[in-house]
Amino acid sequence: MSAVPSRTRNVQRLLANDVTALIPDFPFHYGRYLSQAAANSKPLAQIATRHHGTQVLIVGAGAAGLVTAYEALRMGLHPVLVEASDRIGGRLYSRVMGDPEDPANSVICELGAMRFPKSGKALLHYFDKVGMTLNSADFPNPGSAATASTVVDYQNLQTYYEGSDLPAKYAEIERLFFEVFLEIDPIHFSEMETAMSEGSLDQAKIKRLWNAILADGWDNLSFFAAMVEKAGWSRADIDLFGQIGFGTGGWNTDYPNCFLEVLRVLYTGLDTNHSLMYDGSSELPKRLWSRSPGDLGDVVVGWSDEITVEALTRRVIPQPFNQEVRQIWRRADGTFDVHIHDRNLGADTRYNFPAVIYTPHVRILDKFRYMDGKDRFMQMDSLLPQPTWEAVMYTHYMQSAKVFAATQRPFWTERGADHRYRMSVTLSDRLTRGTYLLDYSASRGPHKGSGVFLSYTWNDDSLKFLGDRMAPLPTHVELCTTLLDMVYADSQLNLAAEFGWVDPFVEINWEDEPFFLCAFKMNLPGQYEYQRRLFSQFMSGIRDSNPDGFILAGDDVSWTGGWAEGAVTTALNAVNKLAVKFGGGTFIENPGPVDAWEVLKPVEL
Repeated sequence: MSAVPSRTRNVQRLLANDVTALIPDFPFHYGRYLSQAAANSKPLAQIATRHHGTQVLIVGAGAAGLVTAYEALRMGLHPVLVEASDRIGGRLYSRVMGDPEDPANSVICELGAMRFPKSGKALLHYFDKVGMTLNSADFPNPGSAATASTVVDYQNLQTYYEGSDLPAKYAEIERLFFEVFLEIDPIHFSEMETAMSEGSLDQAKIKRLWNAILADGWDNLSFFAAMVEKAGWSRADIDLFGQIGFGTGGWNTDYPNCFLEVLRVLYTGLDTNHSLMYDGSSELPKRLWSRSPGDLGDVVVGWSDEITVEALTRRVIPQPFNQEVRQIWRRADGTFDVHIHDRNLGADTRYNFPAVIYTPHVRILDKFRYMDGKDRFMQMDSLLPQPTWEAVMYTHYMQSAKVFAATQRPFWTERGADHRYRMSVTLSDRLTRGTYLLDYSASRGPHKGSGVFLSYTWNDDSLKFLGDRMAPLPTHVELCTTLLDMVYADSQLNLAAEFGWVDPFVEINWEDEPFFLCAFKMNLPGQYEYQRRLFSQFMSGIRDSNPDGFILAGDDVSWTGGWAEGAVTTALNAVNKLAVKFGGGTFIENPGPVDAWEVLKPVEL
C-alpha cells in the first residue's frame, strides 16, 4: 500500500539473491520462523496446559488481527475477535466492481493495499497457506516488465516508453540515486542488500550498518533534506526524480517524511517485485477467519483441527462486527475490563479478558483516554507508560485516495495508428498523479474483467478528493477523465466510452473513512525513538511473574508503515508474547522474536 516506489533496474538480481525483508532495526527472520514451525508440524509457540481455552480479546479484523487470532487458536487459546466496521480486512479492502450478473465482466478493485512484495516472506507465508499465491501475477507498476507501457506527464509534456526500457534521462536519474547516492558512507546499499539476501544473510552486519546510520544522525533528515544535503542534487533533478519514481509512482509525496522510512523499504526489497492477488487482498483475513487450521494444513493444540476463529469468537460475541471497543481498563489483578459499543443495537457491554491485543490505529487509544471523565482517564492511562503514550500521541499518518472505474474491456492492450498502446500506466504531476491499469483476464477466479485506477494519490494530493464529491461541480471521475483525455489527446482517447455498464465507479479517501486515521503511519524526521517505543511495547513486563497482557500490534507498530508485512510480523510478536504470558514460550528448536530480542533489539537513541 505504501507510496514508496520501486526501482526498475536489477529486479531480477534481487529475485535471484532472494532479498528478504529483515527490518534493520530488528532483523529477526519471521519467514524462517514460520517455515520452521511448519516443518516441525508445531504451532509457533506453546502455552501451559492449564491455560488451554483461555479467552483473549483481539481488536481489529485486519491482517494483524486475523494472524494473531489464527496463531493464538493454534496454540490452544480462545481468540475473541471484534471489529468496529461491518467487514473483515481493515486496509486490505477488496470490492467487486462491474456486472453483478456476469462475473466475467467483473473486476476486483483494491481500495487499500494492492501490491505485495516478494521479499515480505511472512506475509507470503499466509498467502501461500490460504491458496492465494496460485492465483496471482506480477503487479503492473509503471516502468516494470509487467507493464506494457508507461507515460510520464510532466510539465505538460508526455514521455512514452514500453516495459522497463527507461528513457535515457530517467535511467541516469535512477543510476545516480541507487548506484551513487545510496552507496555513500554510511548507507552502503549494496553491502546491506547482500546481508539481506538468503544465501549470504548476516544479521550482525545488518545491525552494524544500520546502527552506524542512526549514530550519524540520519533520523533528523527528511527525504528532501537528504537529497539536498547528502546527495547534493539540483532542484531540477529532485523535482524530476520526485515525479517519475521508478515503479509505484512519484517519490515527492514522501519528501517530507524521515529518510529512514524510505531507506528501510529500499534495503528490504519491499519497493520492488510486487504481486497482484487476483482473489482480492481481503480474502487473506477472510480465509484465516472462516477456515480451520486442519483445512489449511496446520496443527492445533487443545482444540479440534476443524475449529475456526469465527466459531470461537461467536461463542462469546455472536455478532462480532460493528462492535466498537471504546475503553480498556486494567484491573488490579492484571486483567482488563473492555467496554464494547454494539453499533447494531446501540447497546454497551463490558467484558473481562486476561489479555487484549490491539491492532487498529494507535492514536484512537489516545481518544479513549478522555471518554467518561478523569477517573476513567486514570484507569486507561495505566495501559502504557508515559513515554509510550507520547509515542502514540505523535504518530504521524499519511493520507491516501483512490478513484476507480470498471471498464468494458482492457482497451489499453490495443495499439493505435501511431503503433503506441492506446493508454498506458500514467504518472502525472497534475490532479490524477498515478493512473493504473488492471486486467484480470488471466485470473483463475470468477472475476475476469478490467478496470482503471483513474487516480491513486498520497498526502496533500489525496486531500483534493475530500469533501462532498464537489457537488454541483463535476464528479471526481469526470475531472480525472477530462485530464486523462487531454494527456492522450493525440490518440483521441474517449475514456468515458470505455467504462462498464453497471455502477462502474468507486472512490475512497482514507482520511474520511470511519475508524481509520488516514492510510498508514509514516514517521517524520526525529521520530525514530517514538517508533522504537511502539515496536518494543510487546516486550513490556516480559520477565515479570505475570507478564503484561495488553499488547500493541499492527501497521502503526511496525517499522514499515503501509506494507502488510509489518502488520503480520507485529502480530507474530504479539503471539510470542501471549505464549509467555500464559506460562509457555517458543519451542527450543525454533526460537521466536522474544528469544532474539537481546541480540537484535532496536538501539535506543
